[in-house]
Amino acid sequence: MRRIATILFTLPMAAFGILHFGPLEFSIDYVPDWLPFPAFWVYFAGVGLLAFALSVVLGKLDRLAGHALALELLLFVILIHVPKAISGDFVGVIAVFRDIAMAGAALLFSEGFARDRYLPF
Repeated sequence: MRRIATILFTLPMAAFGILHFGPLEFSIDYVPDWLPFPAFWVYFAGVGLLAFALSVVLGKLDRLAGHALALELLLFVILIHVPKAISGDFVGVIAVFRDIAMAGAALLFSEGFARDRYLPF
C-alpha cells in the first residue's frame, strides 16, 4: 500500500510540474501582480514540483523534497489562493483547502514514506 500511496501522490505532482511548462496563458494569471517576471515564477514552481517527483523516484533527498513541496504549496495558498478567496472567488476558496491538504500530504510523505531521511535542519 505504501508504494501505491507514493505513486498516487507523486504522479499528479509530476503532471502539475509538466503543465507549468505548457502555454503560459493558462497559468500566468495566477502569479500576483506585484511579483516581477511572472513567467519565471510559473516555471520556477514547475521545477519545484518536478524536483519533488524526481526525488521520490530516485529515493534521494525525498524527505527534504517533501518539506520543500509543502512549503511551495503553502506559499501558493498565502500568495495566490487566499487573496482570490478574499476577493470573492469561490474557486480560490476551494484551492485554499486543496493546497493545504496537499501540503499536509507532502509532510505525511516526508515523515512516513521518504526513503532518504536526510534533512539539513
